[in-house]
Amino acid sequence: MEKRSRKEEERIRRRNHILDAAEQIISDVGFESTTIDQIAERAEVGKGTLYLHFKSKSSIYVAICERGSAMLNERMARVLTRDMKGLDMVKEIGNTYLRFVRENPQYFYAFNYYEGILADDEVRSSDIAEKCEENAREGMTYIVRALQVGMQDGSIDDSYDPNQLGVMIWGASRGVISIAFLKQQGHHKKILESADIDLDTLIGGFIQLVGSGISRRD
Repeated sequence: MEKRSRKEEERIRRRNHILDAAEQIISDVGFESTTIDQIAERAEVGKGTLYLHFKSKSSIYVAICERGSAMLNERMARVLTRDMKGLDMVKEIGNTYLRFVRENPQYFYAFNYYEGILADDEVRSSDIAEKCEENAREGMTYIVRALQVGMQDGSIDDSYDPNQLGVMIWGASRGVISIAFLKQQGHHKKILESADIDLDTLIGGFIQLVGSGISRRD
């Protein structure tokens, strides 16, 4: 592997420092209330320097999405190295996802934000967006692989197509977590008003439901 130059190392360090500052502010006040001026001040860089690394606040948030999805993938990949049945792998991947978004809600918000601006041609064609897409594809392969392991070891019903099932689990889990965050942030829809919902119990119930639905019954 080619060794990075000192200049390139410094560029990466400065870029990560800006992202660290942005994450801190977004965690404190939310994305909409965060400004470029605040990020530059927290990172102790001039706005000109910040714009050398990121064209806009949106590009910073897409970079946060890429960082978060890479971190999540590392945790999911470790699950596949464990000696367990495929069904238990699927459940543990779900629990890994739950722990990750509970500990790092800013990344979950970044995931949602990124998906909401994909119609923007400039965003969709950027290098960092392509990295986000690569991370999403990689994360899906971990889910599909766990399903395939379960179908091979007999713990998961093999009448399903693992790729289709993986997409269904991924999509449903994102929706369930979004609902829990809506309630947590006070964005009440009428359907949620009477529901006793928190992130842990909702996702825990969802993981149990998925596990029961895909398990093999002899």
